[in-house]
Amino acid sequence: MKIDFHVHTHYSYDATIGPADLARKSAKLGIIPVVVDHNTIASYKPMRSFDVPFVHGEEIGTDKGDLIGLYINEVIPKNTPFMEALDSIREQGGIVYIPHMYDRRKKPLDEDLASKADIIEIFNARCLINKLNVKAKAFADKKKMLQAAGSDSHFLFEFGSTYTEIPDSDLENPKELLKALKSATHVTRKAPFFVRGITSLVSLGKKLFGASTKHI
Repeated sequence: MKIDFHVHTHYSYDATIGPADLARKSAKLGIIPVVVDHNTIASYKPMRSFDVPFVHGEEIGTDKGDLIGLYINEVIPKNTPFMEALDSIREQGGIVYIPHMYDRRKKPLDEDLASKADIIEIFNARCLINKLNVKAKAFADKKKMLQAAGSDSHFLFEFGSTYTEIPDSDLENPKELLKALKSATHVTRKAPFFVRGITSLVSLGKKLFGASTKHI
C-alpha cells in the first residue's frame, strides 16, 4: 500500500489540484493521497464522491508552526495554540502528524512539542535544504517515533513522486494505520525548485481574484 502523506487540493489558498484530477491520478498510480488542506476540510465531501481510497485531514497553522491532524471531522481554526490543536485532534480520534519540522521557510517546531506527535514527516519533497529532512529523520529515529513521507503537492504534476509504502491495512481505522507504519519504507524525490514561486503566485492570485482562481 502506497501513501503520500501530504497533499493539497484547490481548497487550500495556494494550491490548484482538483479533487477529480487527484482521484484519477491516484487510481492510475496506485498511490493513496492524504488530503490535508490549509485550515479547512472542505475537500472531504468531494473526495468521498469518487471511488478511490484516501485519508482526510487538515494542515493547521498553529501559533507554534504547522500541525497536521488526520481523520478529523471538525475544522481546527488557524492560529489555534499548538497544544489546544493537538488535544482537539486527539479528542476527535485523529492522528497527530508533524510536517516539515525544521524547514526554515516555515516556523521550525520546538522538539519538545514535536515529541508529543504520533508521526514525524521525515521527508518533505518541497524542503529546499535536504539536510533538514535528514535532521527530521534523525529526530524521529532518536525518539523512536513513527515516520512518513509526503510530497506536499500543490500541483497535480507533483503527486506521485514521493510516498510511504506500508503493509495493506484498513484505512478507515487510525490505529491500523499507525500499526502498519511500524513497517514503513519510503520512496522520495525532491520537487522542482520552481514550484514555490508558482505557489506564491497562485496564493496571490486567489487573494486578488478570489474563488475564480480556485480551479486553475
